[in-house]
Amino acid sequence: MTALKAVVFDMDDTLLSINLNAFIGMFALDEANLLAQAARKSTVALFTSVGSAMLELNNGERAEGDIRTNQRFFADEVERRCGVPLLEPAILDMLEFYEREILPKKNDRLIAARPREGAHEAIEAVLNRGMRIALLTNPSFSRACIECRMGWGDMLYMPFELVTTWENSTRCKPCSGYYLEALGKLGLAPEETLMVGNDPKRDFPSPAIGLKTAYVGNGNQPHALWCGSMADFAKGFDEIEERFCTGD
Repeated sequence: MTALKAVVFDMDDTLLSINLNAFIGMFALDEANLLAQAARKSTVALFTSVGSAMLELNNGERAEGDIRTNQRFFADEVERRCGVPLLEPAILDMLEFYEREILPKKNDRLIAARPREGAHEAIEAVLNRGMRIALLTNPSFSRACIECRMGWGDMLYMPFELVTTWENSTRCKPCSGYYLEALGKLGLAPEETLMVGNDPKRDFPSPAIGLKTAYVGNGNQPHALWCGSMADFAKGFDEIEERFCTGD
């Protein structure tokens, strides 16, 4: 019997209800506008460069020996495409100010970000069992941007031992290297950890590494340990833990 030591959660549409496409579109356009003003270039050109670099970051096709952080990889891709050095201190400060001071105020009716039903109860259920928690959100955004969305979900006070961001990660989901890197920082083996997520692809490591996933997205996922809503996860966590430990 394998003991469950930790539960690691995805964020968007797992702990946080959000129109993610609307958020990404707004965020990318805002940052493209800022970069265009700073570099005196076309907003359209910057938006295209930022979008292409983001796709490149998420497609997972990186050399095995590439140990650049996701932040560095993204910055290199943007600079290669349009010549704007994202890691230059003045540009970094400008973007961080936007993400810390402006972005948190942009949760409108379209983005509609709010705590997902059952999310806080799920965290409480896990902590009440004496288990560790971490936030394994896809690290294709900065710490400031991720903390903005954590704030929308009333998660900033939660005792996550690790929050994956593009500053502290070198791969994105569903790459198994991302999961192994995060679990390594926590000192956990995949076999003693439960992933909770809503994405039928990204929240399941590829290739598999022995990490089980409780799936809280739409429909069923045949490789999941358990499928249901986040509210059902919170109510039935004892049963889910038993299933994890017994392998049933």
